[in-house]
Amino acid sequence: MEKQRTIIETWIQGMSKSARGKLLTELGKNMHDRAYLPIEAVLEQLAAGLMATCADELGLAPLELTGLLRTPRKDALAGLVTVLRNDE
Repeated sequence: MEKQRTIIETWIQGMSKSARGKLLTELGKNMHDRAYLPIEAVLEQLAAGLMATCADELGLAPLELTGLLRTPRKDALAGLVTVLRNDE
């Protein structure tokens, strides 16, 4: 079965390596109290920030983007993994 790319994955794949690095830097700057949060909460915050940034760049509200995705939470986390993996 062929895996379909999500809107978030397509958006990320269109970015250069330096743009993905800048995105990670900005997402990290917007984190709050990360030293006191479990890793799951940190990942959730980063994924939410990724989704909000993607929506903004596509001219959508985050809720509009969420409505276009089959599994928004999973897609945002997968997008975060894609950004991290491609930043090596």
